[in-house]
Order: sequence, then structure tokens, then C-alpha cells
Amino acid sequence: MANGNMRSQRFACRPKSVALAVMLTATQAASAGEPGDVKLDGFLRQEFSWNTADWKDTPNYNDRGKLSMARTTARLNIDWTPVRDVSVVTKLRAVGEAKTSFLDHLEKMGAYNYGDASGRGDIMALYNKNDIGDVIREMYVDFPVGERARLRLGKQQIVWGETDFFAANDLVHGFDYTWRSFLEPSNEELRKANLIAKLNVDVPELDGGIEMFVRPGWDRKSDIGTELDVYGGRWSSQSVVGVDFRNIDPYDFRNSKGNAREVTGGIRWTGLAHDINYSVSYLKTFWPSPMLNAASTLKLFGLPDTPSGATTLGRANSLGVAGDLIYPTVDVYGATASGYANWADAVFSTEVAFIKDAPYQFQNGPLAGPLSQAVAPGFDGIKRKDLMAWMLRMDKNIAATQPLLGTEKPMFFSVQLFDKWLMNYDKGERLLNAVGAGQLTKEHSFLLTAIFDLSYDSGRVKPNLVVGTDLTYGGGFIVPSMTMELNKQWRWKVEYDKFWDDEHRDLSKCPAGNVAVCDSASLFGYFHRRDQLYTSLTYLF
Repeated sequence: MANGNMRSQRFACRPKSVALAVMLTATQAASAGEPGDVKLDGFLRQEFSWNTADWKDTPNYNDRGKLSMARTTARLNIDWTPVRDVSVVTKLRAVGEAKTSFLDHLEKMGAYNYGDASGRGDIMALYNKNDIGDVIREMYVDFPVGERARLRLGKQQIVWGETDFFAANDLVHGFDYTWRSFLEPSNEELRKANLIAKLNVDVPELDGGIEMFVRPGWDRKSDIGTELDVYGGRWSSQSVVGVDFRNIDPYDFRNSKGNAREVTGGIRWTGLAHDINYSVSYLKTFWPSPMLNAASTLKLFGLPDTPSGATTLGRANSLGVAGDLIYPTVDVYGATASGYANWADAVFSTEVAFIKDAPYQFQNGPLAGPLSQAVAPGFDGIKRKDLMAWMLRMDKNIAATQPLLGTEKPMFFSVQLFDKWLMNYDKGERLLNAVGAGQLTKEHSFLLTAIFDLSYDSGRVKPNLVVGTDLTYGGGFIVPSMTMELNKQWRWKVEYDKFWDDEHRDLSKCPAGNVAVCDSASLFGYFHRRDQLYTSLTYLF
């Protein structure tokens, strides 16, 4: 979720040197190796997680104490320098999991059973990542074009923005949240790489540089958009575990409002002005969250065709019986800035993104369509609204922890405030924060997060605490962890993930036959009773 160690290293220097380092990295040789050099590194990792609460939505089954994940990961990075200033980079990852009794129970309930005539699919197909497209995480060639530019061609990741949390500008790629939802500390492991042509041009006269890229649309369909657990697996929302929603609303990757083959891309200027790092950017990309494109006419259980009251976007009617999941394209205009403030002895950063015509689900309250009433809110259609997402952050080293807590160096502290400002807000539109959850969107949606990162024994023992709260809708999380360097190669981490939210989905409180008017679950309500204990052992080579 958070990467305090990375950030504390990142801000150990002053902004001017940071900006120069960023520009030099983008425009100089990708590899400092001599011609013919091959650099290899990687890791082997074993991960386990246990449920620490009974989920309550898995009938006749006590989830507490059950092993929910037993994952083995092998990672290999290869950096080859065939000729001077040319780098060929390949990043490989193979993932395998043991099928725990907990996952077997979810499978029996109906998780990941789309298109399976027996009603029971193979849930391990969701977690074992061994297809060639999954194993090759990245593969690209990086080479100079003249004296000022570098071109990178191939499957790669592009990171824009100033935050590791709820991103505003880091929308070039989608993320795979079927792994550990938003708890994975390394975004690189969750980000879906794409086939991209990227050009960086250094403009030293203006203390900056241009980065531009084009994604031609040659990726696999599943490589676009952020993938949420709509399959009923271990990261499905509270109350819908064991339900594979693709059986009534499958993915539609060829919808005219969000075609995976559509060309996307962006351009960004990054520069330095009076010791302030800044960037401005434009991005055409896919909206990160899957949207429910409701069916205009329902065909259920052999009954006569029934108008749903919704309007299907991009097609006359949906492919699924109740709708489709689509990733509409959006235009994002972004800006970032960061700089060191002597008065606070801290680095302040900000990020803002204006999203033109961001898609929102909506529901009509007591007049909601039949599926919104019987299944979950969100089956009434999609509306487009302009959205302003912004973030403010302060990063600071606090020396008081050395005498008070005995740390070997000042504690790294980071606090971030996020907001999604819905432009031209109209409460009567009854927009939803997410499909399947009935919390109505407010004009502002504030989140506050903080990181506390400490170090002992020459950096070999690193306690970390990440906390967050939803200031608008309630709820939050707390994640204490400890990472230990056993020796040069071995790392051991222990973590506890705790969520809370009183406004979780409780079907017992709903009036008969109308889920839409009583479901008020918001972000952390989705994780109600999903607390877990996590540990990993990593061998680096």
C-alpha cells in the first residue's frame, strides 16, 4: 500500500538534485554497462496470509484463522547492453499458489465459475499467473535518438504522479487488485504493463524535458483497466463473496465507449523552476474502475423481454443478461509540484488532475430498476461528470524519535490528504461511488493517510505504520508491519491489516425486495471483516 522506505530515500536530497536526477534518468543511457554486459537480479518470495475475523457472508463456514493465501513468486530481471547506450530489458515473474481449504470453499460457493456448466470453475486460474503474457512483466529496448532523445519500445510501465496511494495522475495503466487489493507495497507488482512506444526529449535550456508515449492497442484485452475482484474471490466486496458477476455482466472490451484496441497515449513536461519540481501533462486513458453498463432490456430466466429503464452505452443492448463491465476512455489534464520548505524542514508535494467526463454509476432510489432493487445498486446506468482529483502531501524526517524511541536515524513521516471534487454537483443525480455499493457520492470525498517509518540496527529492522481514514464517508484502516533483514539476501516481513467501517452492507436491514435504498457501504465498508495477518520471506539474488 505504502512505500515509506522508498519515499524516505527519495527525499533524502534536496528538490533540485531530485529534478536533475529525474531528467538525467529519462534522457541519458538506460544502462551504464559496457557493450556485451548482462545484469541479472531478482528474488524468490513465499507469502502467507490468514483471516483474523469470521467474514459472516460465507454460510456455514468460520473464516477466522483460515489460511487465505499461500503464494510462491519467482522474479528475474535481465538488463542486457548489446552495444553502447542501448539497453534490452526483460522482467519475468512466475506465480503459483496452493489451493487452501478457504479458497476451495469460495469455489464451492460459486467463485470464478463464469461459463462453467457445472457451476464450479477453477478458482486457482485467478491466482496462478503463468501464461506467457503474465510471465513477461516487461520487455523493451531503450536506445538514443540523436543527442537529446531516447526511445523505448516494448512492454513497459510508465509512472506519473506524486503518490503511492489513491492516484490522481498515475492512470497510464490499470492495476490487478485481485492479488492483495491495495495493500501491496510495490505498485510495480500490481501495475498492468502495456505495449508502448515512449520518447523522452531533454530540453536543458528550459531546465526540463518532454515525455510522450503512444499505446497502439496491441495488448491483451485483460491488460487494460484496474481489475477488481468481481469473481467472488478473497478480495471480493463484503456480502458478495462467492458470486462471479461475469455470469450476468461479463467484460465488454470492444464497446465503442471503451475499446481495448483504441489508441491511447499522453504527453508530459517535467521541469525545475526556482527549486520547485513540477510537471504538466495530458493523458488519454481508460477509466481505472470497471463500470457497469446496464442492459436496456432484460432477458432473465426465460421470461419475456423486459425494459430495464437503463440506457446501454456503446451498443443497442449489452452482451450480458444484466449488463457488461466496461472501461470507458477519459481525458486527464494533470499537474504536479514538489519542493523543500526551510521553515518546516520538510518536502511538500501536490498533485491535481482534471478528468473530463468521468463515468459514474447512479441509481434512482425508490424508482430504481428491478436489478438495482433485487441485486445491488448501480444497474440504472452511467452518467458523465467532470471531476477534479487532488492531493497534498508533506514528507518530513522527525529527529525526536532518536532520543524518545531509540531509532538510529530520524523517523520518516508522511501525511497525505486526498479529495475528489465532483464539479457541478447535483445531489438529485444520485451518483454512486462504486457499482454494487449504495453510498451516494458527495461533492467532496476526503481521505487522510499517514506513514510512520522507523529504522533500527543499521537499517536491518524497520517498523512501519500506515493509517488512513475516510473523512467524508467514515471508516479507515491501520497497517502495522515489521521488515527484518536477516542477512544480505534474506528479508522477512510481518504485517497486520485492519479495516473498519460501520456502514457496511447489511442485507438484514433492507426492506424486502429493495437493496438499492438501504445499502450505504463506502470504500472501507467493502473490506468489512476482511482483516488479515500477512507474512513474507524473500530471498534476493
